[in-house]
Amino acid sequence: MTSLTKVGKRGEVVLRKAEREAAGIKPGDAVVIIGRPGEVIVRKIPSLEEILATPPKVKISLEELAGLRGELREELEKRADV
Repeated sequence: MTSLTKVGKRGEVVLRKAEREAAGIKPGDAVVIIGRPGEVIVRKIPSLEEILATPPKVKISLEELAGLRGELREELEKRADV
Protein backbone atom coordinates (compact mmCIF):
# COMPACT_ATOMS: atom_id res chain seq x y z
CA MET A 1 0.00 0.00 0.00
CA THR A 2 1.40 3.34 -1.02
CA SER A 3 0.10 6.88 -0.69
CA LEU A 4 1.49 10.38 -0.94
CA THR A 5 1.49 12.91 1.87
CA LYS A 6 3.44 16.03 2.81
CA VAL A 7 5.55 16.89 5.80
CA GLY A 8 4.01 19.73 7.81
CA LYS A 9 5.80 22.87 8.99
CA ARG A 10 6.61 21.26 12.34
CA GLY A 11 7.78 17.99 10.78
CA GLU A 12 4.53 16.13 11.35
CA VAL A 13 3.36 13.44 8.95
CA VAL A 14 -0.23 12.20 8.98
CA LEU A 15 -0.70 8.49 8.32
CA ARG A 16 -3.87 7.83 6.39
CA LYS A 17 -6.48 5.46 7.81
CA ALA A 18 -5.74 2.69 5.30
CA GLU A 19 -2.03 2.68 6.20
CA ARG A 20 -2.76 2.76 9.94
CA GLU A 21 -5.19 -0.12 9.61
CA ALA A 22 -2.76 -2.13 7.45
CA ALA A 23 -0.06 -1.70 10.12
CA GLY A 24 -2.48 -2.28 13.00
CA ILE A 25 -1.78 1.18 14.42
CA LYS A 26 -4.54 2.71 16.55
CA PRO A 27 -4.68 6.10 18.31
CA GLY A 28 -2.46 6.00 21.39
CA ASP A 29 -0.29 3.13 20.14
CA ALA A 30 3.47 3.44 20.50
CA VAL A 31 5.51 3.45 17.31
CA VAL A 32 9.22 3.49 16.58
CA ILE A 33 10.57 5.80 13.89
CA ILE A 34 13.60 4.50 12.02
CA GLY A 35 15.45 7.07 9.93
CA ARG A 36 17.64 5.84 7.10
CA PRO A 37 19.19 7.70 4.19
CA GLY A 38 16.30 8.64 1.92
CA GLU A 39 13.56 6.94 3.94
CA VAL A 40 11.73 6.86 7.25
CA ILE A 41 10.13 3.68 8.57
CA VAL A 42 7.28 3.69 11.10
CA ARG A 43 6.75 0.44 13.01
CA LYS A 44 4.17 -0.31 15.64
CA ILE A 45 5.51 -1.39 19.02
CA PRO A 46 3.26 -4.18 20.26
CA SER A 47 1.73 -3.75 23.70
CA LEU A 48 2.52 -6.22 26.45
CA GLU A 49 -0.99 -7.64 26.07
CA GLU A 50 -0.40 -8.21 22.34
CA ILE A 51 2.93 -9.90 23.01
CA LEU A 52 1.47 -12.19 25.65
CA ALA A 53 -1.52 -13.05 23.43
CA THR A 54 0.77 -14.13 20.58
CA PRO A 55 1.41 -17.87 20.55
CA PRO A 56 5.10 -18.76 20.84
CA LYS A 57 6.83 -19.43 17.53
CA VAL A 58 9.03 -22.12 19.01
CA LYS A 59 7.68 -24.96 21.07
CA ILE A 60 10.05 -26.27 23.69
CA SER A 61 9.49 -28.64 26.59
CA LEU A 62 10.40 -27.76 30.15
CA GLU A 63 13.09 -30.44 30.03
CA GLU A 64 14.66 -28.89 26.93
CA LEU A 65 14.48 -25.45 28.54
CA ALA A 66 16.19 -26.75 31.68
CA GLY A 67 18.94 -28.33 29.56
CA LEU A 68 19.53 -25.12 27.62
CA ARG A 69 19.56 -23.16 30.86
CA GLY A 70 22.25 -25.48 32.24
CA GLU A 71 24.33 -25.14 29.08
CA LEU A 72 24.03 -21.36 29.24
CA ARG A 73 25.03 -21.32 32.91
CA GLU A 74 28.12 -23.44 32.15
CA GLU A 75 29.11 -21.17 29.27
CA LEU A 76 28.71 -18.05 31.41
CA GLU A 77 30.77 -19.62 34.20
CA LYS A 78 33.55 -20.46 31.70
CA ARG A 79 33.57 -16.88 30.43
CA ALA A 80 33.65 -15.51 33.97
CA ASP A 81 36.73 -17.61 34.74
CA VAL A 82 38.68 -16.19 31.80
